[in-house]
Amino acid sequence: MMEFAEVKPEHFITLSRDPHPHILIDRYLMQLCGGGTTAPAYHKKVMAAAGWKHHSLTPFTKYPAEASVAYNRVRDALRACDQTPDALLVALGGEAADPMRE
Repeated sequence: MMEFAEVKPEHFITLSRDPHPHILIDRYLMQLCGGGTTAPAYHKKVMAAAGWKHHSLTPFTKYPAEASVAYNRVRDALRACDQTPDALLVALGGEAADPMRE
């Protein structure tokens, strides 16, 4: 199981040689869903379930406090679930993927 540090608002507005926790979470989400063309849609669902209420093209730097809250919800849900794509969505209060709808 991956452990991620707490995501803070300043992570979205500062540069660092080492990736900030939200970048590591993004990378893990890509791996979790298998990557490929489904990864952006899965990321969008996860962030929406975590409370990100803005359009997917809205940069996190515009609302860093809200972004950090959403990413920390993802972080906490990853700790609490069995780390499958559907389990993460359910842990966040979202709906599991329905392959017949996609």
